[in-house]
Amino acid sequence: MIKVFFITSEKDNYFGVNQVLFGLKKFLKGKCSIINPDNIYRFIKNKPNVIHIHGCWKINILFYFIVCKFMGIKIIISPHGMLDPHSMKQKKYLKLIFWHLFQKKMFLFSDQIIVNSDLEKRNIRKIVKHSNVSVISHGIELNSLAYQKPKSNNAPLKYVFFSKIHSSKNLHSLINIWTYNSFFRNLELSIYGEITDLNYYNSIKKIFLGHKNIKYHGPIYKNKINILSKYDVFIFPSESENFGIVVLEALASGLYLILNKKLPWHHIQKKYASLINIDKTNLINTIKKLKNKKLLIKKGNYQKNMRLYLKKNYSWEKITNIYMDYYIKI
Repeated sequence: MIKVFFITSEKDNYFGVNQVLFGLKKFLKGKCSIINPDNIYRFIKNKPNVIHIHGCWKINILFYFIVCKFMGIKIIISPHGMLDPHSMKQKKYLKLIFWHLFQKKMFLFSDQIIVNSDLEKRNIRKIVKHSNVSVISHGIELNSLAYQKPKSNNAPLKYVFFSKIHSSKNLHSLINIWTYNSFFRNLELSIYGEITDLNYYNSIKKIFLGHKNIKYHGPIYKNKINILSKYDVFIFPSESENFGIVVLEALASGLYLILNKKLPWHHIQKKYASLINIDKTNLINTIKKLKNKKLLIKKGNYQKNMRLYLKKNYSWEKITNIYMDYYIKI
């Protein structure tokens, strides 16, 4: 059985990259042997066939990369959007130093680069001339998701934002639109997410504090689908996403999506989402149209068809089979 070693640049939590790793490991179980040695001696002793690096910028990744080159172990790197233009602007000069010192060489001398959308592939190819760049989307676990009961057609639509609270998600713009325009006065916007930038959150809180139609409910660690399915429309104004796992979670929760048109989800437009420039005029016009189509969003068939779409295109079972093909062929 082929042996695969995963290493990540991210802290140990259940968000972002680590959420992807959790799904990969769970559904690769039985298809390959996942090696998780906690030190370099065990790594060398267990010698995997493939190392799959998730993320960038950490020195421990460079260390394992060098060891793998000496041992003849095949190397796959997934940057998870960390090389996208918007991400590169954060701590820009430090990243540029790391990029030219070692990170670029790691990508150039890897055996395979795997990205999560065509948009990310285009961004990667602007900065790394590598012949093997492939696109594999993220997945979602569907077996445990229960269908929600159809909602009352007479109830007003409820709107939600959920993601980490960080400047890259452009929540500040959404809050400004929602608080300073009378159209939104009677529309409920709920916000969920882990605060990863406290200063940014405090600047937002100053704006919506005292406005009863906007509430921050904290992060969601458990029962995410059950909580989100109480809402009708997911608004995601993020400026940059290589994929956006929250988009899959919103779809799995039966929500209609209003997304920033910069995001790589144009293939679901019209049927499950509206992709727009997030400004006052566009947001008002989109919501007016949705209020007229309330029956579409609240009917049970809408959620059922959405789940079938996810099962066909984004189930972890199918996604991990694609990964296995790369691990074997490499």
